Amino acid sequence: MSYRDLREFVDILSENGELVEVKAEVNWDREIGAITRKVLNSKGKALLFENIKDYKNTPCTKLITNLIGSRKRLCIALGLKDDTPFNEITRFMKDRFSKRIDPVKVKKGPVKENIIKGKDVDLFKFPVPKWHHLDGGRYINTFAGIVTMDPDTKNMNIGIYRGMVGSKNSIPVLLAASQHWGMHFAKYRAMNKPMPVACVYGWDPALFITASIPLQHHGYSEYEIAGSLRGAPVELVKCETSDLYVPAWAEIVVEGFISPDPKTFEMEGPFGEYPGYYGGMASSKPKINVECITHRNDPIFGGLLVGATPGKWDEAAYYANTGFCAVAWNFLETVGVPNILDVWASPVTESTNMRVKIRKIYRGHAKQVANALWGSGIGNYAAKNVIVVDEDIDIHDDEAIEWAIAYRVNADMNDVVFFPGTIGSMLDPSVPLKLRDVQKYGQGKWCRTLIDATKNWELEREEQYGGELYPPLATDIDPEDEKLIAKRWKEYGI
Repeated sequence: MSYRDLREFVDILSENGELVEVKAEVNWDREIGAITRKVLNSKGKALLFENIKDYKNTPCTKLITNLIGSRKRLCIALGLKDDTPFNEITRFMKDRFSKRIDPVKVKKGPVKENIIKGKDVDLFKFPVPKWHHLDGGRYINTFAGIVTMDPDTKNMNIGIYRGMVGSKNSIPVLLAASQHWGMHFAKYRAMNKPMPVACVYGWDPALFITASIPLQHHGYSEYEIAGSLRGAPVELVKCETSDLYVPAWAEIVVEGFISPDPKTFEMEGPFGEYPGYYGGMASSKPKINVECITHRNDPIFGGLLVGATPGKWDEAAYYANTGFCAVAWNFLETVGVPNILDVWASPVTESTNMRVKIRKIYRGHAKQVANALWGSGIGNYAAKNVIVVDEDIDIHDDEAIEWAIAYRVNADMNDVVFFPGTIGSMLDPSVPLKLRDVQKYGQGKWCRTLIDATKNWELEREEQYGGELYPPLATDIDPEDEKLIAKRWKEYGI
């Protein structure tokens, strides 16, 4: 289901009882973040703050957060039934991500109702929160689609990357070389040219879902995939300062350039990050030098509280985790790994731990799964630990996973495999601090682990049980016995 703009989606949430309009005055400095965390922890509704301290008479007075922070709201965003389970949501995304609908370029749109340039640019006129008490500053890029372009192919990419307000016209950012915009930036740096950037705030949630996951798109962009996810083309308008294109119905767009010159860098970090810890040490990093802001009349700023721990999910746990699994599933099939039956990850790990169910047809099948994931772009932040199970195990059931690990894994028979020295998340606190230096290394460093929890085909066959690899389950009742006790059940008085 497509939404013309954020406002239409917000109206739908309101009609479904999934929105709270907060009328009381709140402070952008930590109070909004604390309220949002409290609501997230209790699995509450989307929040539209309409009375923010210091933002009564500014161009932007409203902030929305926790927009799709529940399974029901994710289903509403995707046009699915409210109670659609995660495994079906994953299959839906998997299908939509494998298709595309081309965007449509238009000459104008509501996002051009106000155009601010030069000395009039002032990021402090927008109600950007300081989300957590130990954050290095006010984080403007948490739920923003960051648009960049490959200077050679002219293909655009839209990703979600964190950025902090550095000054009235600068946004220092955490820029990883292994991500798409990092690859674009490397090309601009080689040419000694600044990279054009556009930051999109507020539109159909489909764009931010696609922007948050490592989609592979050769010759096209996330706009085509977002079109498929929403079932309608994305209407795009050209930026004022570059050849980048942005959604015509977006609430706010910030345009600028990132210089490769370290002399222009600014301090950024730390920030309350997705593993649930503060991450990304304070250091000098590249910045977006803002040259233009366009926005609708009375725009709604959008933000995202990041960080998930047991029992305390963040908003991305609902949609990014599902999207990562869908992308991983598509990728495994694309590179020729057969018989992938399901892919899932606990939302609290946001795909750092990934589970894959297969119909095993040869020895080494599970290792093929892990090697494919680890060698792909999905591996930047996902699949640090991979668990592969047989078709009789429900990967959405933690008990089933624990049981498979307990009785189908023997580390001495190569069921546990380590793959050291790979790229990985620079925000993982289990990695030594010096190895998380993104400016020096471009990304973090992981030792990855495969747990092959499929039945090991090198075990001796159980001849007394018909030559099967494993004995029968003792917890199953024989069909004849089942018939007997069913017939006599009332007699037992149980």
